[in-house]
Parts: sequence; C-alpha cells; structure tokens
Amino acid sequence: MTSGPVYLWVGGMITILQRLSVLGLITFLSFGCGQVPQTEVLQIWSHQGQEAENRAMREIVAAFNETHAKLGIRATIEFFPDYQYTERLSIAAAAGDMPDVFGVDGPTVAQFVESGLLHPLSDYFSDAELDDFLDTIINQGTIDGVLYTLGAFDSALILYYDRVVFDEVGIESPPFGEAWDWQTFLDACQQLKEHGISPVSLHMNVTADEWFTYAFSPLIWSGEGHLIDTDANQIEGVLNSPANIATLTKWQALFTEGFAARNPMNPNPFGAGETAMDWNGHWMARSHFEAKGHRLGVMPLPKIGDQPAAASGSWSWAIAATTDKTDTAVRWIRWITDPETGIVPIVNAGGAVPSRQSAFEFFPEYEEDPFRLFRFLLESYGRSRPQTPLYPNLTQQFAAAVRDIAQGADVEERLNQAASAVQRLADR
Repeated sequence: MTSGPVYLWVGGMITILQRLSVLGLITFLSFGCGQVPQTEVLQIWSHQGQEAENRAMREIVAAFNETHAKLGIRATIEFFPDYQYTERLSIAAAAGDMPDVFGVDGPTVAQFVESGLLHPLSDYFSDAELDDFLDTIINQGTIDGVLYTLGAFDSALILYYDRVVFDEVGIESPPFGEAWDWQTFLDACQQLKEHGISPVSLHMNVTADEWFTYAFSPLIWSGEGHLIDTDANQIEGVLNSPANIATLTKWQALFTEGFAARNPMNPNPFGAGETAMDWNGHWMARSHFEAKGHRLGVMPLPKIGDQPAAASGSWSWAIAATTDKTDTAVRWIRWITDPETGIVPIVNAGGAVPSRQSAFEFFPEYEEDPFRLFRFLLESYGRSRPQTPLYPNLTQQFAAAVRDIAQGADVEERLNQAASAVQRLADR
C-alpha cells in the first residue's frame, strides 16, 4: 500500500496524519471496534484440469479463505481451459495485468523467467523445507540456481503389463525397479505377436505435442542423447545427433514390426484387454488397477543404453513479479504445498505423485505396486524436460518429428528438419 496524507475529522477539526499506511490505520480502527481488518484479495489463476482436480482446487481455496478470514485475507481463483491457459497468461503479461499467483507447467518455467514474470521463492522457504520436496520438483522450478516454482505433485511414466498374459506367453518380468534393455523388450513384443496378442500401446492418437516429448524423451536420455544444449543454446548437432538417430531408429521398429499401432482408435487399449503392455503415466494407475486387479504389473520404461531414465514434471505454483502481495502469495504456496491442506486433497482428486517426502505417510498405497514404482523412479532416475525459453518450439518440432517417424519417415532426415527449425529460432 502507498503512504500519504490521511484526513480524519476529530472534534470538528481536520488532522493530517503524514506517512501513515492506509492499511495500518484501517486495521487499527477496525480492531479497536472489534471488527476484522480490511480484506486483501489474492488473485489466483489455474488451468482447468480434470473435473475432480478442479473441484478439489475450489475446496482448497475455500479452506484457505476460512482459515485466513481473521487476517483479512481472501483468495479468488479463476480457471482457463488448458489449451488457452498459456496464451491467456501471455496476454495478461503484455497488458500488465497479471494475477498475483498462477500455475505454471514445469517445462515452461524458463520461458516465464526469461520474460521477467516470476518472483524468486528461494528466500521464503528454509533448506529443511525444500529438502522435503522431491528433487524433481526443485529441479523443474530452479533456473540458474534460483527457485521460482513449487508444486504439490509430480508425474511419472512407466510400462504397465498384464501378469496373466505374460505367464501364458512365458515372458519373465524384471525385478522391482529394474528396466528391460531394448532387445529384451523387442523379444517380448515378438513373443506376444507370435501368440496373436498386440504387444504395446504407445498412444500415438494423442493430439497434444507434449505427450510425445514427455513419453519418449526418456529413451533419448537413456541412449545418452539430449534434445538441446541449454548452455550453448544449440539444437543442431544435438537433437539430430548420431545417438538420437540411433535411438529413434530402434524405436521406429515398434511400428515397422507391427508391435505398436501407428493410428490406434481406442484411447485405452490396455484397459480393454487389447494390448499386453501400456506405455503410460501415473494418471492411469487407478483405472488400470480397477480393471486388472492382481493381474496388473509395472516396470520402468525399457532402456536404450546402460541406465534407465524417468520422465518427471508437472504443474507448479509461481508468484508474479508484479504483485504487491508477495507475503500473502507465499502463504498460498505454503498452503497448496502443505501435505494436509494442499497435497492430500489434490493428489486424491487427480492421482498424481505427492511432491513431498512427508506427504507419503498419507498415502499407504505407495508401499505397494503400482504406486511405489512411481516414487522409486522419481527419486532414482527422474529428469526434467529441458529448461529453456525455446521449449514450446522445441517440443512442437520434436513431437512432429516423432509422429512422422512412427509413420515411416526417415529418422535422420526428419530430425535434421526439426533441429534446423528450432535452431533458426534460437539464432534469432
């Protein structure tokens, strides 16, 4: 609040109170009369999310408001469809009309930081508090050593399989936490195909670019490749490196050998019993478990190289650099990332992975499959997608290349085209 002259009528005379905060004066007078202080309204924006998540977010905001009413704090939340969300934020930033707090998808943090739109969080949380978060959450929100976002949950990607089908075909699954090498995976696919069973669903019918980057960049990393050299802002020679060409050539064999559908019609063929394996995320765990029960098995994604790699990253919370309500905004981020007030309700609604070690005690299912594998992978092999302002263009070009490669395009030629397109933007 700004300070300036405030005029009070006292005994028929006007007294000028210089440099007394309006908020402080109103608070003093209100409490003197036994009333609550003037309300400070915190404006929050979020993507729409699934229906259950949206409902949970509204309930979290309502609980926040009830708890903070005596402090004169109230939050309002506005939701936007996922496909419009980033555009709405961009329009608001250009107009100088940003909300106080807003959700940010993990891969886009660097873009917002470069534009000067985020307020650093590092000074508001102790080392002990931050140590309680999964490293993947801290890493996705940290740019150049500065923390800008924190989230209530993370994501994980695994290979689901049907235990009964494996037993019937004679396929032996790996021990907990161990990944098949690529040839073992292909051999299993071949066995399933020979028995008349469709091996694996890769969900090539998904329209969003981000699925393809999220789903298949772990193979790039496992094959000792990268999507971009963020330090040098270099894409050519990196995205289309010999390692990546080799990796995606091996991946392309899933389609040329008939192990995965190029143009599937069913969005959930594994749940329907049409495939023996499902390359999918944590969001399908509860649905698959309900459909399969004891038949449901899980393992890490197959590895191209010596080490597996696990995808991570999800929505997190940021404070606008332009807000004058930073302390109140921090209160919100503490609330939404607190195990009881934020993480439990939103994870119960959406089925994501809790973002804090201390939150797992509220989710005993994480001691058992399939859920314990999510935590293991994030703690052992989790990696964030590239932290670069170029990410929106990078993911668009990589996803388009992956789609075309699945349809039979030449791998080297298609990666060359994608790398050149992103490099041109980087050079500008």
